[in-house]
Amino acid sequence: MKKCLFPLVVLFNINTLAVECPSPKEVIDGSWKTIYQCNNGSLISSYEIYMKTGARTGQKTYDELGRETSSDSWSTDGIYTYHSTHNYLENGNFVKSVYVIEDDKVTNKIKEKAEYTGDSQDPTLVKDWVITQSSYRQQGIRHYRELEYKPYRIDVLNKQGEVTKYYEVVYNMKAPLANLVSEFKAYTPNGNLVGSYREDGEFSVAKQLKKFNLSKNEYERRLNVFNDKTREPVVIIDTGFDIMHPSLTHKLYNSPYDIVGDGVDNDGNGRVDDSWGWQRQDDAGLSLLRDDNNIRETHSLVHTPYPVSHGTHVAALALKDLDNYGLVGFAGDVAISDHLQKAGEYITDKNVKFVNMSFAIGFPGAPMSAPRDSFHFLEKIFVDNPETLFVVAAGNGRGSLDLDLKGNDNYPASYDYENMIKVGALNTSKLEKDKMDSYKPASFSKYGKTKVQIFAPGQGVVSAQSGGGTIPLNGTSMAAPFVTNILLKAHQLNPSLSPLELKELLLKTAYIPKSGKLPCESGGIVNPDAFYKAVLKARDL
Repeated sequence: MKKCLFPLVVLFNINTLAVECPSPKEVIDGSWKTIYQCNNGSLISSYEIYMKTGARTGQKTYDELGRETSSDSWSTDGIYTYHSTHNYLENGNFVKSVYVIEDDKVTNKIKEKAEYTGDSQDPTLVKDWVITQSSYRQQGIRHYRELEYKPYRIDVLNKQGEVTKYYEVVYNMKAPLANLVSEFKAYTPNGNLVGSYREDGEFSVAKQLKKFNLSKNEYERRLNVFNDKTREPVVIIDTGFDIMHPSLTHKLYNSPYDIVGDGVDNDGNGRVDDSWGWQRQDDAGLSLLRDDNNIRETHSLVHTPYPVSHGTHVAALALKDLDNYGLVGFAGDVAISDHLQKAGEYITDKNVKFVNMSFAIGFPGAPMSAPRDSFHFLEKIFVDNPETLFVVAAGNGRGSLDLDLKGNDNYPASYDYENMIKVGALNTSKLEKDKMDSYKPASFSKYGKTKVQIFAPGQGVVSAQSGGGTIPLNGTSMAAPFVTNILLKAHQLNPSLSPLELKELLLKTAYIPKSGKLPCESGGIVNPDAFYKAVLKARDL
């Protein structure tokens, strides 16, 4: 279809507000002709014809004020390609919706939607909807200020299209094309502040706890948790962590080998004040260069409509209901070789027993994969720490999900070491005893009878979100910390069992559905109650 706008001259009758027919009623522009149709002297529609074939390639309808209400387009060989509607609001704005065409028919699926102000021939964007192009679900709404091309506010929508939360965001304008959000505030639909987030700025655990409006007893309890230097470190290698979130602030590790904030490398590992970890980012021209001890997440809106926290979600899941462990976060780009090398050395030096790895770096030589050195140091982490148990996400995809098949490698899940437990995702957010036989692997989850050990909840799992509150997320990234949490609780019940002995019991107590084994080594689903009973029984022997 030819891409141009045809001139439309309309005359308003002041007494009736009707729009008189354009004159002339036919306009020729190259190989196309536009014909205006009227009723009782008022414009009601127009259509476009490709004169070389006589095929109709476009059609529009108008309301009594001459405003476009719908638009349709066909290719010159008659294929229906486009249908949109304009709905006019009381404030003078209009909403344009573009619908999906299937089998030469208009469906009720909306693939594009936006609100504008001003003349429809030269409108100004007010807001647009973020719509998935796979299911055509409306995920969010972005709001714009005049003359600004980045949204200042982003609404989160549920499946019913209702606003459940919204964000006001501030961008890192040192890298405007990267869509990096340096800070934001999260609100309930009626405008109550849920929480806020800043990528940088001063931070202390005691001061942050005071911002949570806790009772005196609860404030002191959480501060005592943080100050307890006997807690075991749990390493989580991920994107970053909202250390200002109520679920995580007091659970940061307070290392007995380090003094927080004294500016000294107390443990002699080459890093100053690294009690709860560090962040490593490459620059890649995106103002992301970072090598410091600020493990807060860097949020980008390139692939998500609103700030979605991965590491924060994972860490809160792994440490849920646990106060005897401290979070050591290795944040940033998990594919940087020296980042992986130093993380491995930390795990060795501090004798860390449990590590969560909810990430994947592809496979050597694959497009967009990590450098080959990264695979060397990633594998070295497992080799150098044989008594540490690494809980690894099996990985997600839309196809080629069987990790056992040649060419479907996905690392670290495709490594085969005894000190790994690789977790696939179930199509549920939680486990209920009377529904265990109904659970199945999630449609996106990788699996493998030799490469994956067990399945756990990984769909719609609710956990902490950066900036405050919670968010449901899907992925084997959620299933892995679900298992990590269960292992940590079992370790509390029976510290005499080694991490690898806990793994063995976890697999032995997996629940096998009545319909048959699931496609993993254990054949089943993580079964917390049976696992804890086995752990306690081993303690009593």
